[in-house]
Amino acid sequence: MKKISKLAKSIADAHIQARLNGTFDDPTVKNREELIQQLKEGKTFSQLLDQIEIKFTSITSILLSRKLFHQSQNYKKGVYKGFKTLIDQ
Repeated sequence: MKKISKLAKSIADAHIQARLNGTFDDPTVKNREELIQQLKEGKTFSQLLDQIEIKFTSITSILLSRKLFHQSQNYKKGVYKGFKTLIDQ
């Protein structure tokens, strides 16, 4: 399996940090290309992270992240996998 790119990891880390701080940008985008461009520019999307969490992490990890502000290794692995799937195709 291919490793996550530096770009995808930095985007994932920015979203994890935005979850901790509650500071998502949430710009409006119309298609996947705009989304990818905004992500490369450093914008963060709460709904995108929500979908990645639901698909790639456990409910326990999500609850720990949102309520106790703790990102476990399994949570980070799941988020990284989600952004790798989105960015590194």
